[in-house]
Amino acid sequence: MDNGNTPLRATVVVRNPKGLHMRAAYAVAKVAARFRSAVTIRKQDRAVNGKSGVSLMTLAAVPGSELVLEVAGEDAAAALPVLAEALAAPSADGLDRLLH
Repeated sequence: MDNGNTPLRATVVVRNPKGLHMRAAYAVAKVAARFRSAVTIRKQDRAVNGKSGVSLMTLAAVPGSELVLEVAGEDAAAALPVLAEALAAPSADGLDRLLH
């Protein structure tokens, strides 16, 4: 039985026409912070903490960028689809609904 240490992964394409800009990055980080699991987001060879808006912005993810989302921990199975939806959202508007 998996104890939550094996990361679950999903590949997500950035669909926001402004990319993962400041507002979107902080909205994704806020959604990630509601989960206990570790959240890592990768773009090519760069990996950052998905719970840090500043770190997410350093990925410089423009529209069409492919990101790999990795979630490891006790609530990873619940977190993965929510975070994938947040990263792929066409706008930061409405991401608050993912916090409930």
